[in-house]
Amino acid sequence: MAEKSRIKLNINGKIYTLLHDEPEDYMRRIEHFLNTRVSAASKSGIQLGEHTAVIMASISIVDELFKTQKNFNTLKNEIKRMMDEYDRLKIEKQDLEDQLTNAENQIDNLNKQLIIAKQGY
Repeated sequence: MAEKSRIKLNINGKIYTLLHDEPEDYMRRIEHFLNTRVSAASKSGIQLGEHTAVIMASISIVDELFKTQKNFNTLKNEIKRMMDEYDRLKIEKQDLEDQLTNAENQIDNLNKQLIIAKQGY
């Protein structure tokens, strides 16, 4: 298990000390993202208190997360459907190749029989 590091993040003017096992630049991206969202919620035209702005940003982020999860699940199901279709088509291709081989063998046999029949005349 990776050793946890301590980092101080400034979110909406407040310092939060967190333990984490992610690279610092990743944590700074989170800090920037949260501050951008809180700032956007604060500038929505409605006078929001600090706590309300953070809650509104959180709701927006969770809404985006849920929609992303839904899209991910939809795409995952579509990929599964396509993989199942691919497997079905592979089997169908093999069946068609087998039928072609059988048909070619039948043509060869019929050609041989035709040659033998012509030699008999």
